[in-house]
Amino acid sequence: MSIRSSIAALVTAMALASIVGCQPPPTPPAAASVVAAPVAAPPASFNPVAGIQDIMALEVDPAADTIWDAVSIDVSKSGTKENHPKTDKQWEELRERALILIEATNLLTMDGRRVAREGVHSLDDQGTPGNLSAEQSQQTIDANRSVFVGFAKAMGVVGEQMLKAIDAKNPQALMDAGAALDEVCESCHLKFWYPGQRIPPFPDEAPEGRSLQDTPPGKR
Repeated sequence: MSIRSSIAALVTAMALASIVGCQPPPTPPAAASVVAAPVAAPPASFNPVAGIQDIMALEVDPAADTIWDAVSIDVSKSGTKENHPKTDKQWEELRERALILIEATNLLTMDGRRVAREGVHSLDDQGTPGNLSAEQSQQTIDANRSVFVGFAKAMGVVGEQMLKAIDAKNPQALMDAGAALDEVCESCHLKFWYPGQRIPPFPDEAPEGRSLQDTPPGKR
């Protein structure tokens, strides 16, 4: 081989080495580039213990009654008197009640929540004409689950309206929300608690009133 041929071969080899060195590294196998999908966390499990009746008696009723009693308009011969919170502390107390009312909505609609807790077989005022038993109320809720949840969520919506009125310190807005809450509660009770109730012309003629009057004071 001549010197010229050797030089040409050397130049060619160097050029090929340069081209190879500029090439990107080989692509790793597809399997190696796949990122493992995150493992989904197991659903949260709850163990409801209190019954719907308990939540109503311990949370919903006290919270609603406090808010209802906080704003009112009294009309008498001496004139009209408006009652509403006047201090920051009073408004803050109502705010706490509104939050309890809103969160009670979540407790009422939890899967597995029964009308009466384990070991309790009757509802308050059970036996009053028109009232359902615990078993009948549970059956009605089970057969109309979406309706019951709808009422509970409506209570939560009204609770949020109350919260806004409280934060704005607006007595009239709070009173309007209170009227809406009363309507939601009564509609739910007429469906799932006392669908056969008859409203008497006078309060003392109500079945509850008569039963209370006939009961000795020490047994009430």
